[in-house]
Amino acid sequence: MTFKINFASASDKGKVRKNNEDSCLVAPELELAIVADGMGGHNSGEVASSIAVKVTRDKYESMKLTGMKPTPYNDKMSLEVNQLGFAVQLANAVIYETGTSVPENKGMGTTLSAAILNGSKLSIAHIGDSRIYLLRSGVMQQLTEDHSLVMEHVKKGLLTREQADVSPLQNILTRALGTQKAPAVDLVETQLEAGDRLLFCTDGLFKAVKEDKLQEMIKAQTDNAKACQELVTAANANGGPDNITVIIGSVLQKTIKETLKDMFRKSYA
Repeated sequence: MTFKINFASASDKGKVRKNNEDSCLVAPELELAIVADGMGGHNSGEVASSIAVKVTRDKYESMKLTGMKPTPYNDKMSLEVNQLGFAVQLANAVIYETGTSVPENKGMGTTLSAAILNGSKLSIAHIGDSRIYLLRSGVMQQLTEDHSLVMEHVKKGLLTREQADVSPLQNILTRALGTQKAPAVDLVETQLEAGDRLLFCTDGLFKAVKEDKLQEMIKAQTDNAKACQELVTAANANGGPDNITVIIGSVLQKTIKETLKDMFRKSYA
């Protein structure tokens, strides 16, 4: 069974920040979606997140076209997610170099959550505390793990999830692009089903709107573009304390015509 994902996106600077340091990308030609939340002084966060998105997209595309097998290689994962992970590591190298060579960009970094449709699977490369959720049969599940100090404390039993949500330490990341020479990037693959919906978002959304409310709103609004705008509006209504970026995708089964068209294209590629 082959699928397609119809995406929509929205991004807003929120009610407190002077500029929007988030970046996002929907690239239907690559079946790729990315959110990134930049950090750093001046405009460095915006620079970091935009580099992350552009380099990841461009490097993944070039590797996909050539079929390049990256090194190191995770044998438990598909070629495609290894390629995506390698592209993210290249983005890290560019951000790290820019941050160390340009004084005003010193200390800049960014989260990044990227995913591709890989046959009937969603293949994810992730670092930081932006999130990707799967909504299936009305139940929402977080597919990524937050690389933050409070989540480390939750895993150790030092904090509950509810305490973590209000902790003054919740903005401290344990991993991000650009802060180390070669940080670990999580690779995750999950099987999709027709009717699934996906939510990609930066922390400006889920820290302003609770998960149960997010689930309720997405379930109620089947139009992805409208759902994105409604989530941004809800975050701003709750104070909009940070930049807000949202991507929502619907997983649909391809028609026979679309599947045959894909097969024809690949046979002449």
